[in-house]
Amino acid sequence: MRCFWVLVHGQLQWSVPMAGSDSDVSQPEGFYCHRFVLASDPSIAAQKAFASVSANLDRQTGWLRNGVAKLDLEAEEVVQSALIQAFRPDNRGHTFY
Repeated sequence: MRCFWVLVHGQLQWSVPMAGSDSDVSQPEGFYCHRFVLASDPSIAAQKAFASVSANLDRQTGWLRNGVAKLDLEAEEVVQSALIQAFRPDNRGHTFY
């Protein structure tokens, strides 16, 4: 097993409009985040990162399980990293746009 850093780009497709159209809050179109994962090759690393991102986003927002949004994920970059990175606390944040 090797450690990989995966830069994930997520795009959200909303199935319901934002409630209260006069609100200052808007629905994000997408986000970027990263994950360090242990895997045998880059494609498996991307799959593991996607599973982690999907599960975490749904835990935080409920958008996926409630059917409010559909999520498309893409690995922008997958690079091998130092093994120690896999044992650091996870950064579960997302940068929305």
